[in-house]
Amino acid sequence: MIRKKFNYIILSALMTTHSCVDHKDKTSMNSSYQTSQHGIENTIKRYKPEGKESSLKKELIWTAYKTPNKIAVDGSFKSISLTNTKDDKSLEEALEGAKFYCDGTTVTSGDSSRDGTLTLFFFKRLASPDIYGSFGKFENNKVMITITLDKKTITKEFTYIFKKNTITIQGSVDLLKDFDSQRAFTSLHHACFDLHEGKTWTEVNLTAIISK
Repeated sequence: MIRKKFNYIILSALMTTHSCVDHKDKTSMNSSYQTSQHGIENTIKRYKPEGKESSLKKELIWTAYKTPNKIAVDGSFKSISLTNTKDDKSLEEALEGAKFYCDGTTVTSGDSSRDGTLTLFFFKRLASPDIYGSFGKFENNKVMITITLDKKTITKEFTYIFKKNTITIQGSVDLLKDFDSQRAFTSLHHACFDLHEGKTWTEVNLTAIISK
């Protein structure tokens, strides 16, 4: 009887350790992570937005995918900055050369448990949780956008649609192919292995909506 009870306790502990969304576990692990990483976090130089904050309205939606059936999960960031715009120009001209910034630790998806998991197991596993970049020239419904994530900078072509003083910009990035964020991606994938049925996709679609 004692042996059976002992085995049950061990099994329960293992199941708790591998849970992706248990709030109490995440709180404990978050505290442990902050303690062990305190010295490292102090050495990370966080990005600070440069220039005057734009008066343009802005919204960013990211769409990630989970499970073999590629179920979509949408979200955004609470802290988004847009600077260096020419607000007296047309939207295309106003955004050319403009800079953007997102604080990854302010990720929001409508699910607080998921947000905690993304912050702890992905964004805090990056070299820096900051995401930033700039817009190129808007022409023929295409624009080159420079993005820095995990201290790697890429430039990719996005498409856009202009309608009623609003520009909707769309494109996608790959966490491994574009940014080589293996450490952070593997951390998130392992944390949510059961919840994601063994499949976390590396592709993330991005939609930015900017208007006057």
